[in-house]
Amino acid sequence: MTFVQQDKPLLETGRPRNLFSPAAEILHLMQSAGRHVYMDIEFGYVYGTSREVMMPIEIGAVLHRPEDESLSYAAEQFRYDLDLEIWKKVTDPCGRTAGVETTVSNLSRGECGMPYDHSYRLPDDEVETAEMTAQKAFSDLRDFLESIVSKEGATAIIVFAASMERRAFRAAGFSPDGCAFVDLQREIRRRLKMKQFLSLDRLACLIGFSTDGAIISSAHFQYPVPQGYRHLLGAHRGLGDAVRTFLVAREFQEHLPYLGERIRTLVETGGGNGEE
Repeated sequence: MTFVQQDKPLLETGRPRNLFSPAAEILHLMQSAGRHVYMDIEFGYVYGTSREVMMPIEIGAVLHRPEDESLSYAAEQFRYDLDLEIWKKVTDPCGRTAGVETTVSNLSRGECGMPYDHSYRLPDDEVETAEMTAQKAFSDLRDFLESIVSKEGATAIIVFAASMERRAFRAAGFSPDGCAFVDLQREIRRRLKMKQFLSLDRLACLIGFSTDGAIISSAHFQYPVPQGYRHLLGAHRGLGDAVRTFLVAREFQEHLPYLGERIRTLVETGGGNGEE
């Protein structure tokens, strides 16, 4: 599935309801037979606003149909003529965070990887225009979410480290009525009684995530990827993180003892110290 969004005026919307289900219900919900959407949203900050103006720049989603074990993929970039600060984690081969790389990109003009100057400030008269443009991007995000969640009849949205997605849903005016919202990172920590969070990069390594473009796989699962989405599977891309979230969730749902042992070994050897 591909959804191409056109520029639209910002619509007036009500405040979304509480997005989280009680923790005791989450694993049961994840193991239920309903259709679930696994997603990731990437964000950028308007350059020169001291990170005060944020907007979505990319989303990836995987729709899982348990009745026949099929997947559908969707991805979209929100391209507007704004210079954006892009903050990306740098990780080592084991998924440990080694640092953060900051660059400037303009997706509308196809300009990426430009140098970042922390002292630059956007002129005041351009900040209001940037805020209005960011709201258009959130409006586009709402249209995408409704296309995926509402029209496909999803019963749960599952993300990893949900704080940014929760903010984005509220800014977009998206209310997933009748659809639970699950933070997989928090649920893994709660279920395994861990003191710290593990990052998606670490967990992807622990489950043996890999992709050759045509196939995504983990220790116990593999799924094909259509040709049109294979270039979007990199780590810290919308679809790339959505498929990693999906496979971590599948291992968590169906092979919890395996995943738990891998995590316990990591923690006992000192590889999981600190919050990620």
